[in-house]
Amino acid sequence: MTQENSKKWDRFTWGVVVAPLLVFLVISIGLADYLNEFGPWRAVVPVIIGFAVFFFAIGLFLRSKFGRLAL
Repeated sequence: MTQENSKKWDRFTWGVVVAPLLVFLVISIGLADYLNEFGPWRAVVPVIIGFAVFFFAIGLFLRSKFGRLAL
């Protein structure tokens, strides 16, 4: 594989992995903001944000270590 194709492949795999995780993070933040308006659900907000950040970080880590093997 040439250097140019390798860079395109690298950008593609980062996009395939990061884009859905970023969408999940944004949706989770929106849901947390919505649930924060209701008293009984305020305790759930940190859990939602924590899961979203955790999955985003794990996705970035796995892509950086094993991205070429996975796709």
